[in-house]
Amino acid sequence: MRKDYEILGIQEDADEKKIKRAYFKLIREYSPEKNPERFQEIRAAYERLLEEKDKPKHDFQLEFPEDDSFALSMFDQIQQLLEEGDYAKALLTAQEGIKYYQEAECFLYMYARCCMLEGKNGKGVKAYEKLVERFPDKLFYKSELAKAYHIRGYQRKAYAMFQTAYKEGEREIDFLNLYSHCCYDREKYQESVQILQELVDSVPTEKTNQMILELLEAYTGLFMNCMAEPYPVEDVAEKCCLFLEQIEDQLEGYEEQIVSVLLFVRLVASRNHGKKLKRLVDKLKELVSEVLPDNMPTEMLDVFQMMEDDRFSELMKLTVKAFMLLDDTAFPGDSFDEYACFMQMDAFLCQLEAWPKQRKELDLLKEEYPDLYECGIDVWDMVRRCTGENRQYMIEDVLAEYLRMEAKFQCGHYYELYPDRRCHIEQIQWDSQEEGTFVRKDRKIGRNEPCPCGSGKKYKNCCGKG
Repeated sequence: MRKDYEILGIQEDADEKKIKRAYFKLIREYSPEKNPERFQEIRAAYERLLEEKDKPKHDFQLEFPEDDSFALSMFDQIQQLLEEGDYAKALLTAQEGIKYYQEAECFLYMYARCCMLEGKNGKGVKAYEKLVERFPDKLFYKSELAKAYHIRGYQRKAYAMFQTAYKEGEREIDFLNLYSHCCYDREKYQESVQILQELVDSVPTEKTNQMILELLEAYTGLFMNCMAEPYPVEDVAEKCCLFLEQIEDQLEGYEEQIVSVLLFVRLVASRNHGKKLKRLVDKLKELVSEVLPDNMPTEMLDVFQMMEDDRFSELMKLTVKAFMLLDDTAFPGDSFDEYACFMQMDAFLCQLEAWPKQRKELDLLKEEYPDLYECGIDVWDMVRRCTGENRQYMIEDVLAEYLRMEAKFQCGHYYELYPDRRCHIEQIQWDSQEEGTFVRKDRKIGRNEPCPCGSGKKYKNCCGKG
């Protein structure tokens, strides 16, 4: 059991609220598609720790061998072993029950349950498949099979089974949460939004205080989906604001979740939803500044404050966003690293074009927001060094790669701010339409040649370092 607490990164005396908080944080970081093994480990630890809290797992009657006291005794022994956390022995006992009683429902279910708790997800999936086939009217088994598929990484099967169970009326909170994650991973953003909105609406007002963590996670998911595929957010923002007003006196222990909601709300607001989200943004800023200041990372507080600082231009704010507010929601999976590189390249080009007009802003950023300055210090140093002819060399060099990536992502601000540059790029010659090889107008600077900026260093150790 101690290992389970270590997997979730919490103390052994953690209560159910802390267990859930750690779990929700980790599954956003490790999805079953990107990190299936890590996700399975996290989910198994989460289920085992909740099992220790003696939560009920089903609300239907299991079938037992008729008039067999030994079967009842064996079943009670399995439950006792589960309560003690001895999942390996419970699994062996369930196997013995299946052997003696020819896959009686009570033992087959306990076997499936023990397999999932013990991390033997493949065997757990097969057991739940048998239960669904034998007892098609028991919705609980379809729900558990959908979760098992999701945990195992069988996303196509998981999605189909989630849909089936949902259509038949399954509305358990953990089920809805995993269903929304499955939809998001498969880029079914509208469906994910529908599920999360139903989750939010399903919690009665009198039970809101008992479901703070689940609701904060649901609202975070709603704004994450809006980042990936925009949808009208006015109603969601209003509900979230009312929810925060209701629980603002009970937020101790939910610091990271509040930060997460605020981060995604600000990202959505930056995409032309600013006026629609103003009330929610103001409420979250109030919570951040008054309730949570000692628990938030300094740079996050700086970001939110800097975005409201009129002394900085939109260009400087866009640059900070590129290095501080990027997330993996818009381009999930392997493409995120390339997307992050593209957005930072976009900000770098904008800064090179504008230099030295923003010199005073950069000095102000260094003085008043040192943590933000440090996050992009390599870029600031290169911008300061690139002057005159060397600046033009650098722009041309970066544009070669930027053009290829801009065609893929079709976003960024460089062409919006400098539309004449797009015309210039369209005249560039390519010697292969298929490969897109860039043809330079000027001789390429060698890595070991003196840097054109006049620093006296080799190009590879100076302006060519990035």
